[in-house]
Amino acid sequence: MSLKLTKDFSGVLFAPRKEEIKPGSGVLYPRIIELHCAGEENGTLLAAFEYYADREPAVIPVYRSVDGGKTWEHFSDVEDTKNGWGMRFQPVLFELPQACGDLPAGTILFAANSIPMQAFEPGNPPDFIGTELLLYASADHGKTWQYRSAIAYGGVPVEYNWDCLGPVWEPFLYINAYGDLTAVYSDEKPHTERILNQCLAVVSSADGGRTWGEPKLVVAIPDGQKRPGMAIVTKLPNGKYFMCYEIVNTPDESIHFKISDDGLDFGDPALYGTRAETADGRYVGSMPYCVWTRNGGPNGTIILSGKRDSGWLGMRDPGKFLVNYNLGEGPWEQADMLVSYDSRIHQAGWSMGMAVIENDTKLIQLAPTQMDPSLLQISYGIAAMETV
Repeated sequence: MSLKLTKDFSGVLFAPRKEEIKPGSGVLYPRIIELHCAGEENGTLLAAFEYYADREPAVIPVYRSVDGGKTWEHFSDVEDTKNGWGMRFQPVLFELPQACGDLPAGTILFAANSIPMQAFEPGNPPDFIGTELLLYASADHGKTWQYRSAIAYGGVPVEYNWDCLGPVWEPFLYINAYGDLTAVYSDEKPHTERILNQCLAVVSSADGGRTWGEPKLVVAIPDGQKRPGMAIVTKLPNGKYFMCYEIVNTPDESIHFKISDDGLDFGDPALYGTRAETADGRYVGSMPYCVWTRNGGPNGTIILSGKRDSGWLGMRDPGKFLVNYNLGEGPWEQADMLVSYDSRIHQAGWSMGMAVIENDTKLIQLAPTQMDPSLLQISYGIAAMETV
């Protein structure tokens, strides 16, 4: 048995206008969820993405679809009400499937990177500039947002900034096996030890994200070079947690994974983990995303995306999904992705998002795609899923 994806719809969620944005790509880093604990609003889709509008402080827009992704409307903006710096990078959306602390099931959580615009202006000293992963909560399905807490604080947003406090990046939210809200994120603070570069850390909260415990490094390669990052976690039907991530400063930047019994302990942090690859050695590289679907066989299917695969030759076709039918064990197979983009454009395909929707019968994938040689838009594809 295997998973069959039949693409049945595609479109553009958001296309920026040049006169409204700063110089650059316009948009990046889309994320999407489907609401399951929202009563009459179950099935609603919420999407968020980086948007480089010509306004300060920056906000992250949230878009909504009530017809399965066929049409979209601007629904809200998440503002930086804690620092006033701007919600700038790496958004993530998460619907609580159960009560956490004083937050009921159905609460929508949002996290992103708060960074001041001064961080990108020359001549500013780094000692007053930081990166902070902020958590917000919505009690009305994403329409309004309230600041909840700071997940992690780091230094100036400059990679390899060895002589200063390192930055934090790329949060992702989930519930661990003990029912606690958990965040995994990329952490450059350990680079002060010089034997570490960027690492992956997890931190959990027993009170619904109001306060957080001590972070724990889960991937920290002690060679001073390797940079694991962009971690995504999905829960498997056997109760285990599958975490995928890129490893930068390797020849192929291929995507690796680790599996945890509780969502907190992923084994020896110094280990790379397992590379996701097919029996003949094909793989995907950089900027992963993963979901699990019950379709495809008795164990369902893990679907893994990346910005490029091992057959990537700088052409329009961005490559393939990898799929695994045995809970991450053994070889992977390939399947067609749902969004095409010109991979010769550097930031096209930068960190695509996915979600299983419509009672696990469809898959939706979001990606930044080219409008012209420099400006991007958020495009998406939807496919029906079945076991064949």
